[in-house]
Amino acid sequence: MKLGLVGLTHSGKTTLFNALTGLSAETGYYQKNNEPNIAITEIRDERVTNLSKLYEPQKTIYSSLEILDFPADEEEKKKQFNGPQLKILDAFAVVLRNFSDPILDQSLGTPDPLKDLEDIEIEMILSDLQIAEKRLEKVQLGFKRGVKTAETLFEEKVLLRIVESLQNEKPIRGLELAPDEEKTIRGFQLLTQKPMMVLVNSGEINYLKNEELLDKIRQKGYIAEDFLGRFEMELIGLDEEDKQLFMEDMGIVSSARDRVISLAYRLLGYVNFFTVGKGEVRAWAITAGTNAQNAAGVIHSDLQRGFIRAECFSYDDIMEYGSEKVLREKGKFRLEGKNYLVNDGDILSIRFSV
Repeated sequence: MKLGLVGLTHSGKTTLFNALTGLSAETGYYQKNNEPNIAITEIRDERVTNLSKLYEPQKTIYSSLEILDFPADEEEKKKQFNGPQLKILDAFAVVLRNFSDPILDQSLGTPDPLKDLEDIEIEMILSDLQIAEKRLEKVQLGFKRGVKTAETLFEEKVLLRIVESLQNEKPIRGLELAPDEEKTIRGFQLLTQKPMMVLVNSGEINYLKNEELLDKIRQKGYIAEDFLGRFEMELIGLDEEDKQLFMEDMGIVSSARDRVISLAYRLLGYVNFFTVGKGEVRAWAITAGTNAQNAAGVIHSDLQRGFIRAECFSYDDIMEYGSEKVLREKGKFRLEGKNYLVNDGDILSIRFSV
């Protein structure tokens, strides 16, 4: 799972990046090569920990979240939304400045999160519009040259719909695209088609006092949450006991990392299934509603191609009964076909032949 942090200059993206990853990247920076900070953090699902204690495998592998923190520069902010690395992201997290600072207030004005969000939306829309119009022009030029097929006619129809939406300053994610329409534009990796959530980066004075602001952001269709970026970054160097005390004092219920992971799973509609054994216990993230054959493909393409059956039981059952032998005796062990929809907490073993 790849999550990109984007935002205007001095919004606190890198501060939040440090809070999420435990790293100490320089804050307030702008790199001329426009390269992001990148970190991979484990998603510490306690179910994986418990399964590892039960099976005692050689390796335990948690799901992971790759976080990319993209540099921003007010004079060249368009660069932030044109890089190739944005195309490979699964989702965006927009960081909005909602804290006062004497120097920043003097140079940038007082915080205006809603205006900042609108500015970012427009930049993404303009980036997508440029791509869509260029492709539409190429398709229509082909028509003039006598190159007209059912596929290109369908692509033109989809592109015309997308261009109209973007010209009306509406992101593509708001369109109800049919599967064949989505497939037609998938290769463009348009930014406003990707899921997006909003992280409001507040100060100690106004943290947890932003329900009106959050409601307005949510009314635009986004998942939004309040964060205390600088404070949460400063928690990194504390021991666990002191960290919990300070978090409780500020009303922070869980770490920034855990909250962002929870938001990302909710945004993308992800669930986890597991594979277990003496060699390895591992978590795999998939979209809710994924069938067993496609879930097998997440493990390895050969398993999807040669899929026969999935041996399946649930995490709750194995933790209750303690062994696969007892599960079989209790009738909790199942064989499922390729169209079985994998549930959160399922444990799968794939039978296949290639």
